[in-house]
Amino acid sequence: MFEKKKSLNHFIVWKMIMVITLLNWSVVGINAQSVYYYYNQEKIYLNVDNNRIALSLKDTTLLKNDVANNQLVFNFSENVSVVYTQKQVTTVRNFYSEIDLTTAINTNSLQITSLTSTLNTLSYIDKISPCFTTNTGKKLGLTNKFYVKIKPNGEQALYSYASTKNVQVVGRHRYMNNWYILSCNKNNSKNALEYANMFYETGLFLATEPEFIYHDLVATNDTYYNDQWGLNNTGQYHSDYVGLDINIEDAWRITKGSNNVKVAIYDHGFEMNHPDLRSNVYGIGFDASTGTSPSQVRGSHGTACAGIIGAIGNNNLGIVGVAPQTNIVSISIRLVLSDTPEQLASGFNWAWRNGVDVISNSWGGYNPSSIITDAIREAVNNGRNGKGCIVVFASGNENNTQIRYPGSNIPEVLVVGAMSPCGERKNPSSCDGEWWGSCYGSQLDVVAPGVLIPTTDLQGNAGYNPNNHIHTENGGNKITSDYTNQDYTVWFNGTSAACPHVAGVAALILSVNPNLTGQQVRDIIEK
Repeated sequence: MFEKKKSLNHFIVWKMIMVITLLNWSVVGINAQSVYYYYNQEKIYLNVDNNRIALSLKDTTLLKNDVANNQLVFNFSENVSVVYTQKQVTTVRNFYSEIDLTTAINTNSLQITSLTSTLNTLSYIDKISPCFTTNTGKKLGLTNKFYVKIKPNGEQALYSYASTKNVQVVGRHRYMNNWYILSCNKNNSKNALEYANMFYETGLFLATEPEFIYHDLVATNDTYYNDQWGLNNTGQYHSDYVGLDINIEDAWRITKGSNNVKVAIYDHGFEMNHPDLRSNVYGIGFDASTGTSPSQVRGSHGTACAGIIGAIGNNNLGIVGVAPQTNIVSISIRLVLSDTPEQLASGFNWAWRNGVDVISNSWGGYNPSSIITDAIREAVNNGRNGKGCIVVFASGNENNTQIRYPGSNIPEVLVVGAMSPCGERKNPSSCDGEWWGSCYGSQLDVVAPGVLIPTTDLQGNAGYNPNNHIHTENGGNKITSDYTNQDYTVWFNGTSAACPHVAGVAALILSVNPNLTGQQVRDIIEK
């Protein structure tokens, strides 16, 4: 469908047209100070990414054919919103795609004179939008949707103003009654970010936010109990630091958890039929990407986090979790491409409304989001029948003081950094020999074991040979367990591994005293 040319000069022309098109989207130039959205009454600035454009679609089939014919590089994903419209729950399904312009330009067989004008003629494309990067270099896409938080009794003002701008009110958020989802299309002169700002600047609404697409939120990268130094450090990696662990054996003399306590692992989703997890699994979970149950398994990361919290104890199998008699709940999200703020918010909304006590989040990053912040605060304030959920987040692995959002912006969140087997902040020079470092700073609440952690893996994964990664220097001992077992990994690293240790401890505390408020649990852990 796209016209092909023979001359390389058309690439230069096309590149110029693409830049001009981006400028004409009212995303004024490439100056980071000119592009922003609002969070907590402040402007959060972004950079325009001229190497990508975003497409909001009704359907992908025809476009995939065009991609095949023209060798363009696309990412595709389904974008689902569950809303109330006219007092009924409605599932709105759209599709999202990004074009990598750099790859397209460097493909000599593809000569395109005006990609955007061609795309705009296609009936199945709702909107072409710019893409962005944050000031830390993270990629953001933009859909044709934006969110508006109304004032009390402000629904009429929303519909009235939306009508004047010819944008559609898709519906009210499924869980948060004062948040609405709106959309624009290619007949509108502005994109979703510009409309979000326009609505906010009227003063009629409490908050607004464009629907960004996040790209990568993951914070990382009883047979084997003797290797779980985080639970019982016997000098597996350094003989001078025996006992530097979370003192779990002392805690287990009091409790190993309770099936009245539910811990949600909000991640890729975990394997609920894993032999070392399944008897602790509660319910069928929730998939925040689609707004439906059951939870899905979208990668291996969630299963690793789940094992640290709730792997079964005393079963002559694998590892043991921090809280081996506690119920674990799977909440899944993509975490790699096409997570929207509204989808991420829905996971927290679902969790506290379905009796979850602790929410473990081994992910984070990007600029702050009003709708995610509201959802977390609802869980913190309203969960557990008003006593409040305990929400735990990884600090990040960038070895700097830039704690990842949401931990950076929500004081009620427990922010967890990682320590090495030698009791130091995990950093590129720590005794474990790993190259990365845990984020730190004033927003950090606690550190926990976060490197060389044995845990559950997806069933059938190849496993790891410990002989490829042995630390015998400084008195360290060689690990001899056979990790060719395909259901486990020996070295799960990152603040992703530290975070579930703390979530498991929170579960143990609630097992002893379920009447504690969330704030009291956080205070106990921090002290």
